[in-house]
Amino acid sequence: MKNIEVLSPVGSPESLIAAVRSGADAIYLGAKSFSARRNAANFDEDELLNTVSYCHKRNVKVYVTVNIMIKEKEVTEVIELLKHLNEAGVDAIIVQDLAVASLAREFFPDLPLHGSTQMSVQNPYALPVLKRLGIRRVVVAREMNRQQLQRFCLKAKEYDIEVEHFVHGALCMSVSGQCLLSAMIGSRSGNRGLCAQSCRLPFEVENGTGYDLSLKDSSLFKYVRELKEIGVSSLKIEGRMKRPEYIAIATKCCREAVDNNHVAEDLERQLKDIFSRSGFTDGYYKNELTREMFGIRTREDVLASKEVVNEIHEIYRNERQWIPLSFSFKARENQAMSLTVTDNDKEVTVTGPTPLIAASKLTDEQTIKTSLSRLGGTCYYLDNISFDIDEHLFIRNSTINSLRRAAIDKLDALKERNSYRQKEVTYDLKDKKHSLKDIYLRLTCKEQLPENLDKIRGVIIPIDSEITEPAEKLIVEIPRWINNTDYILERLKYFKDRKVKKTYCNNLAAVELANESGFEIMGGNFLNVANSLACKVLEKEKIQDITISAELDLNEIRSIKTPLNKGIIAYGKLPLMLLVNCPLKNGRDCGSCDQKGHITDRMGYRFPIRCHLKISELLNHTPIFLADRMTDLQGLDYLILYFTDETKAEVEAVITAYEKQENILNQYTRGLYYRSVL
Repeated sequence: MKNIEVLSPVGSPESLIAAVRSGADAIYLGAKSFSARRNAANFDEDELLNTVSYCHKRNVKVYVTVNIMIKEKEVTEVIELLKHLNEAGVDAIIVQDLAVASLAREFFPDLPLHGSTQMSVQNPYALPVLKRLGIRRVVVAREMNRQQLQRFCLKAKEYDIEVEHFVHGALCMSVSGQCLLSAMIGSRSGNRGLCAQSCRLPFEVENGTGYDLSLKDSSLFKYVRELKEIGVSSLKIEGRMKRPEYIAIATKCCREAVDNNHVAEDLERQLKDIFSRSGFTDGYYKNELTREMFGIRTREDVLASKEVVNEIHEIYRNERQWIPLSFSFKARENQAMSLTVTDNDKEVTVTGPTPLIAASKLTDEQTIKTSLSRLGGTCYYLDNISFDIDEHLFIRNSTINSLRRAAIDKLDALKERNSYRQKEVTYDLKDKKHSLKDIYLRLTCKEQLPENLDKIRGVIIPIDSEITEPAEKLIVEIPRWINNTDYILERLKYFKDRKVKKTYCNNLAAVELANESGFEIMGGNFLNVANSLACKVLEKEKIQDITISAELDLNEIRSIKTPLNKGIIAYGKLPLMLLVNCPLKNGRDCGSCDQKGHITDRMGYRFPIRCHLKISELLNHTPIFLADRMTDLQGLDYLILYFTDETKAEVEAVITAYEKQENILNQYTRGLYYRSVL
């Protein structure tokens, strides 16, 4: 069985040394642009080249994050970044946007692609799509429990896709890639790498803690053997924004867990002291979604961090000698000496002068071995050595040392860079004339269904809905988090038998499920489409209509060229978070919950929380409203009116307002359509 990888975060040159010397097999980092941690120091072009060289000399792989949603105007700049990463010889890039995956696969075909956790992958039905995208490894959602992860790993093996799983670090309250909270509150998008961590601010449910969107950090080191057995290939540590000491102790703990199936108590103490939110949680992995998962950074946590820093420095003060070398030394009379060195992957040979005939003192094998073993200050140690030498020779120690240094330098140089091929970068995009003509409704329950649907193109309904008529207008919404695939397939068949032809899909697994079941597909806004190339990818997946990301402004939306029907969510309390662990549990028991709670922020705004199929969504407190701005919506094909907790009368009133293009609300937001995100 292939050994499981220890993958450490790196946000600065200091963190790089801490990670590598503490035991990382691979590191991941961001360039100065297009990274999901744009506030980290990150690495410019020269620093990146030096990093690749430093890591490859030490048999450490380098993965670079290009894992944000890309706007149309940024595509050319992304291509330049990919070209640089390709030339630098990084070992893989980590991507979220379908456009970046498409560009990399087409023009840099040998550069390995890893799917970011921002792709929200948590169901095996996403795997065929990932395979077609050229993804070789996927970082699965942190919210998966052991059983879900095991099923996913088994299926991933069939597609020859590796599985990477977060083993330690911060937990977002929302499923990654499915959060709009920071964007809506302050125009700082998590999907664009600038999350303001709004969920760490005071948010309170009734009878809650006051910080009911703040989870403890996850820590799964005690399950490392189990994770390896179920098929996880890489153990990922979160923390590119963290200090080097945090990187060092988290990496050291992971290394110990992999090598020894155990982490010493002293290391665990240092890990907790350097950073925790009143301890750690394994709630998602164990499927124990309780109040105990929530926590905040206390004064005691901060004080403990200050006290442990100097202790942790000792972990990475010196170079880690961990790569075994095999030496073969040859010295024959009247022949140039040679030294061959291999690290089980690459082999080099260097030659030296002809040895002298010994006048008195002979050079024996032990003397040569002693000189060749002097590898201090490098990442190597002498594992074994073989000799082919005449017995009557004399060789100066300085000559042996020179051969050793030359061999190590040559080996390091051989390991510095990967070499990938590149194709010429050219692409074309098709477009059509987009003319606003269609209104779609998205309903929560049958009680909201209007009497008159004559001017409505389609009605999006939940997959467990009792609505079956009129079949020609119905569009079945596949959940954003799929707990039970068999149930989804059963319900799709139910609607198929009743002549429903279309689905609404917000993730890649849903797209595959819909295609397999023979449905037409409308792409949802949580596919995070923000550019023409992403539309082109989804066109190949048989999507006909695409709802553009709600994080773009109208000018950015209009700039997207696509033959697909293009639309937006034009009304509604936009879902801001997808929640596997519902914060309402902090104040009430699930059994007595009416699934219609709310959470209040420090400004007094009440955000509805709605539970459906055992998954919750946090909705914005104020609906988007654009009925009086219809002239600004040209360049689109359709609008979705997204109803959540409205009554039937309110639904009908909003529809009428959009028909008459008039404002009927006292409180509303224009969303991000006039301000976009950073």
